[in-house]
Amino acid sequence: MKGITSLLFSSALCVCFSQQVDIAKKYSSYINEADLKKNLTVLASDEYMGRETGKQGQKMTAEFLSAYFKKLGCSVAPGMSGYEQYFDVIESTPGGTLSLNGLNLNFKTDFIYYACKSRTTLDNLPVYTVDQLEQAEKKPCYVVYVMKSLEVRKEVAALKKDLPKQVKGIILVSDQYTTLYEYMEHYVTTKTMYLADEKRKEEFPILFVNQSSLEPLKKKSNGFLSGKGKIAKPAKPVFTVSGELNTQEERLTSSNVLAYIEGSDPVLSKEVVVITAHYDHIGVDHGVVYNGADDDGTGTVSLLELAEAFMEAKKNGEGPKRSILIMPVSGEEKGLLGSDYYSSHPVIPLANTVADLNIDMIGRNDIGHEKDTNYIYIIGSNMLSNDLHDANEKANETYTRIKLDYKFNSLSDPNQFYYRSDHYNFAKHSIPVIFYFSGVHEDYHQPTDDVEKIIFSKVEKVARLVFYTAWELSDNPKRIRLN
Repeated sequence: MKGITSLLFSSALCVCFSQQVDIAKKYSSYINEADLKKNLTVLASDEYMGRETGKQGQKMTAEFLSAYFKKLGCSVAPGMSGYEQYFDVIESTPGGTLSLNGLNLNFKTDFIYYACKSRTTLDNLPVYTVDQLEQAEKKPCYVVYVMKSLEVRKEVAALKKDLPKQVKGIILVSDQYTTLYEYMEHYVTTKTMYLADEKRKEEFPILFVNQSSLEPLKKKSNGFLSGKGKIAKPAKPVFTVSGELNTQEERLTSSNVLAYIEGSDPVLSKEVVVITAHYDHIGVDHGVVYNGADDDGTGTVSLLELAEAFMEAKKNGEGPKRSILIMPVSGEEKGLLGSDYYSSHPVIPLANTVADLNIDMIGRNDIGHEKDTNYIYIIGSNMLSNDLHDANEKANETYTRIKLDYKFNSLSDPNQFYYRSDHYNFAKHSIPVIFYFSGVHEDYHQPTDDVEKIIFSKVEKVARLVFYTAWELSDNPKRIRLN
């Protein structure tokens, strides 16, 4: 008798699962190539000016997305008056003044810097060599070092190792400054952003100085520039440094766009599965529009299709038990700012957030899959929850059968992709995540990342995988568990 009961129960489960498979398949058809291409052709056009955070193109995109969600019938998220969650950022323009022993240096021609985004004052601080530090006063100071090569990261990493806390920054002197500047120009002269309301950690500026610009100080550097310096007791500073970095700052407003689809279960609907993609890109540079069709236009238009699929299921009374939050975020290109802001100001408690499924660049093939469109990199799926990993594998096996490539699914991945898109701002709060990503290609962050190069059959298939995984997470009576 017991065996018959178990058999009947197992059969009932199979019938229930079969029904859910049929329902999910029915609504996945709303995710299709034609609509993906239609919407991406709009958002990745020159009219949207590269969708840069805080600028007109980004605001136009937010309006487009909000209008689209409204047309679909998506609800405004709980506690919000509209679809946009606004946040302020500070845009900082690199530049400023620098003075060593009273010698004024000019930005770009004499010095550049990085690792410093906010306005910083250097107020007549002493500058020592590394060898002098033990004999130096235990007061705020800088360290100066003559670069031995142009291997910037190695030089900096070696120098920063084991520096005492009183060191507040580094000055690297180079006799190959012109070459160094050409190599670093874009990185050190591009405007940066940070959240206006965030508590800024103390920054650690890395300054590069043209050795030839210091020629007037040769006799006033305590032997440092002539190579004849001796360590005095107590140590005498090589220089004193003064200046102002990032003197030009502007406050801008950006936004995330939130579309809420309430779940069908009165209890489980309090929980939410979040699906994200960043709709911003890097804007216009020297009159050239960076359209970002793949990065991350493909993720953005996928969210529109996902919203439509889930809304159709809801309208027909067949939607999943938990709620769905579709959230195109801004500020990713500036440091994951929009998702960072949301994770600090969630409209639905993070404790009630089941998972974040993040889509970023799913429309191209990378060099490792030049002739193979049927793949997607999966990153983070088992970092926090094996249940999430299993749900994604099950969805893929049941429906899409795309090759899941776990090459970058590692904390030690040299590319550090796990930390480089919006899912990380959920993961850092112990919310399970999956990052869907097709890899870097030759048009990454180039003005040639255009709609004509997108493989829309691939975008459709990956977006459907995200839909099926989200359906499994939102309709399963049991919430996925943390490891």
